[in-house]
Formats: sequence, C-alpha cells, structure tokens
Amino acid sequence: MGWKVLSVFGTRPEAIKMAPVVKMLERDSRFESYVLLTGQHSQMLDDVVTLFEIQTWKDLNVMRERQTLPYLTATLATRLSEAIMELRPDLVIVHGDTTTTLMGALSATYAHIPVAHVEAGLRSHQKFSPFPEEVNRMLTDQLADLCFAPTEEAQNNLLQSGIGEERIHIVGNSIVDAVCMALPRLRTPAVMNGIAPGSSIVVMTAHRRENWDAGIAVFADALVRLSRKHRELTFVFPVHLNPIVRDTVVSIASGIENVILVDPLPYFDFLYLLRQSVAVLSDSGGIQEECVTLHKPMLLLREVTERPEAVESGWVKLVGKDEDLIVRSFEELATRGFGGPGIDAVNPYGDGTTARQIVSHIAAYLNARPQGDER
Repeated sequence: MGWKVLSVFGTRPEAIKMAPVVKMLERDSRFESYVLLTGQHSQMLDDVVTLFEIQTWKDLNVMRERQTLPYLTATLATRLSEAIMELRPDLVIVHGDTTTTLMGALSATYAHIPVAHVEAGLRSHQKFSPFPEEVNRMLTDQLADLCFAPTEEAQNNLLQSGIGEERIHIVGNSIVDAVCMALPRLRTPAVMNGIAPGSSIVVMTAHRRENWDAGIAVFADALVRLSRKHRELTFVFPVHLNPIVRDTVVSIASGIENVILVDPLPYFDFLYLLRQSVAVLSDSGGIQEECVTLHKPMLLLREVTERPEAVESGWVKLVGKDEDLIVRSFEELATRGFGGPGIDAVNPYGDGTTARQIVSHIAAYLNARPQGDER
C-alpha cells in the first residue's frame, strides 16, 4: 500500500491547477490518491472535474446561495476535520488562497497531518486586496510543511515571512501543465456561433469580492463604451453566477449587438475562447497566468496583483477601477494591433513540469519522515 495523499479543493481555479497534480499522483504507484471536493463553488467546479476525469472520494457540497465567509469558514472547519479524521491521510494538499485552502490546511494541522501548499508565496502585500485571498494564503503558508512556490518572487515572499528554506521548493505554476493537457482536447464551443465572421474576440470576466461595491459597474460601463467604439470586435463576457455580479453586468451591458453575455463556460470552452481572442479584460488571478502562457495581452481590472511576474512579462497591465484608464489602455492595445512582447519570451510560470516536480518533492518528504511522526 502506498502513501495516502488527500487533495482538497473547492473552486474551479483550484480544480484546474490541481488536475495535473492529481493525475500525476494517480499514475504513481507509491501513492493512494484521494480527492475531496468542498463544493465551495459547486456549479463551476463540476465541469472541471469531469473534463479532466478526476475521480473523487468525497464531495462536501457546502455551497449555498449568497453564502457568507463566516458560514463557509465554520462549515468547512467542521466538515473537513471530520473527513480528514475519517481518512487519516499521510499528507494533505491544498491549493492557492480560497477559504477551502485555509480551512483544509488548518483541519489537517489540527489532526497532526502534514500539509503541502501548491502555489505558495503569492502576495499583493495589501490585506484586503484581494479579499479574503491575501489573508488566506499568508496563513496557509505558515501552516504548510511543504510550500510549492511558482517563482523566485514567491520564494522570496516566503523567506521574508520567516518560512525556512527547507520547506520551500520552486516548481513553476501548474496552470502551464493544465493548459498543455487541455489544448489538444479543445473543440469549437457553441458560443462561437454568435460571433460574426471576421470579427475578432475580446474576452472579459469580473467577479472579485473587493470589486462588488463599485468595480463591477465600472467595468460594465467601460465595456459599453468600448463596444460602441469598436463595432468590428465582439466582446464575450462569461458572467459569474454570483447574483451581485450577475445583476450588475446584465443591467448595464445587455442588449448590445457586439456584446455577448453568457453563463460561465466549461473550462475547455473558455480556454478555446481565450486562445482565439485578441485581448482580455479581467480581475482574475489565474487568467493572468493563462494569458502569459497563451501570449494574450490582458488589462487587469485590479489595483494590485500578487502575480508581478505577469506584469513584468509585458502581457499584463494593471488598470484598476478607473473607467477612463481602462478605455485608454484598451485603445493603446488596439493601436498596436493587440501585440505583446513576442512568443519567444520565457514563461515565468515554467515549462509544464510543475506536477511532476511536486509529486517528486512529496515522495522525498514522506520517505524522509519517520513513521508515526507528529509535528
């Protein structure tokens, strides 16, 4: 029997980036791989699990309409602790910066089970931007026995947080692995039927909690201005299921001929759309990495980013919640034909071997850990 490793995730971005790690664990005879879904974002999570053919051990299905952070935190603390005590894995893997991430790490720690944190060390250095992600990842890093940093910048953040070098491994970002896995399997999605022949595509998304107050409306207003100025472009906006986001976007940007508002797309459909696009406007974290990997210029609808490498690569520009700056920056992109730094630029997020490196480091850690060792 191999080492029991439990991978815990609950949102679509986590599932996308954990899929390569899970598939690598499944193929390695040294491990018994178990996957626990929390269902923090159940509708948007299920399609990724299906597309990547991830076998799940348990689904907590905690999501409820208009759920609050206190509800989610309290529910996950109880339900994850129960599941971990039932399985008693040798190690728990969490990813990124969600409430699932933090509570998965904390529940494992309560059970004296070591934690591996994939995509560790990201920092915006602003407590409430993004919120609650910045707090979640900082606390998870402190709990983790293995911190898998995607870049040197992330490693430096971990070191400055007092985390020892022996706990840190630079492995790249598993989004590159996921994109490499997905690209050969992409098929033309139905959303493409609504795009006029010869029209170039601009993709837009927005969902972050810190943008709920006014940001979403600003982004929708900018979209309306850009769509009227660029009739030759088709703007496709997969609208997040959150009612706060959805109601705002639909009320402002519906009924425009060259704006397509759709439900969130299955990941492979969205990746196809991203690949076909000439530009992207988004407040997403993971899409920054996908744009760098696919060589797509992106306007980042946030004030700060925990992914400075994306900005430094030349593919991503911070524009915040300033409607005029968003429009002006888009015009600059259009003027230069939506070009970027070029396909020869080195991807700061690695070469698609992240999952293999993570599994190798986990095996080395567990092999060196005395049987029955408790921290």
